[in-house]
Amino acid sequence: MPDLQDVEPWPEPVDGRVLLDELKAWLVLFVVLPKWAAEILALWILHTFAFLLRDTSTYIGLESPIRRCGKTTLMSVLHDLVNRPLASSNVSSSSLFHAIDELRPTFFIDEGDMLLPGKTEVRGILNAGYKTKMSYVLRVANQKADRVQRESVGASERENCANQEGDASAKKAGGKRSRLVSYSCFCPKIMAQIGRLPETLADRCIIVRMQRKTPDVKCERLKKIDGTRLKRQCARFIQDHAAEIASASPEIPACLNDRMADICEPLIVLADLAGGPWPELARQAMVGLSESAQANDPIETLLLDVQLIFANMGVERAFSRTIVAALNRLTGRPWAEMRKGKKINDQST
Repeated sequence: MPDLQDVEPWPEPVDGRVLLDELKAWLVLFVVLPKWAAEILALWILHTFAFLLRDTSTYIGLESPIRRCGKTTLMSVLHDLVNRPLASSNVSSSSLFHAIDELRPTFFIDEGDMLLPGKTEVRGILNAGYKTKMSYVLRVANQKADRVQRESVGASERENCANQEGDASAKKAGGKRSRLVSYSCFCPKIMAQIGRLPETLADRCIIVRMQRKTPDVKCERLKKIDGTRLKRQCARFIQDHAAEIASASPEIPACLNDRMADICEPLIVLADLAGGPWPELARQAMVGLSESAQANDPIETLLLDVQLIFANMGVERAFSRTIVAALNRLTGRPWAEMRKGKKINDQST
């Protein structure tokens, strides 16, 4: 298991506005981002140091129509700046909830188009893990093994569901005592994939849609970023404002639906504390990205998925039955809802 270390807070108070400006500058130095994305991601980096102070953790979804649009580069930059980063390109449901419960990381999933299809349990954990009250996975664990685990990682929120180890909460199972254990899946997460994220997961994310840069646009080539200073400054800012972050009830743009308002709220809290132009920038960014994400209709998504099928096959022509078979292997797509559960065929209209 990775050993994720907390950074030591910066020795002096930190100006939140200056900190967010610098985080934004690092992002745009290496990656071409759509409008408002740099502001949202700078706030999200700071949020990864503060998420335990709120009952909602913000998810980021990175989508692109084709390869080489900068998703992996952006993920690499963020990995060097966020709190307790943990990345995985392949994960089981069991390892996912164990890792989150024990490490309280910022979780990165790249190549989601390879990982998420067919893994309904993983998607279920991700769907639930943005709210503290709904983020628990229940399992029956061997009491001896569970005791060893708890002694090694310390007390955790699983005791909320199983804090009595007497005869009333234990039962015989194969000659061994077992007990009900809960694991928290609550943490910030960022997921990237070619094409659209599954609909239920995308509904829980602030969506950033990447595009391949044009030849006239130049970025610095990614190199190793020493994010230690910025991470220490993030930790200090959160330490100094912890009580305010935990109790804040900011004004949310009225045009955001209830779920998006919940997802955006932790970032708005931080923007308000930073001051300067950031409170207004944050609200404009959230409205702008939310409207962009909602502007796509099912037919547009279907055409994009067909484009991706051709790109993945590396061909310019394909039999209709091949395209139909590939489409029917996709899950959670908006255009599938138009079919009301029926599979596509080569006569579909």
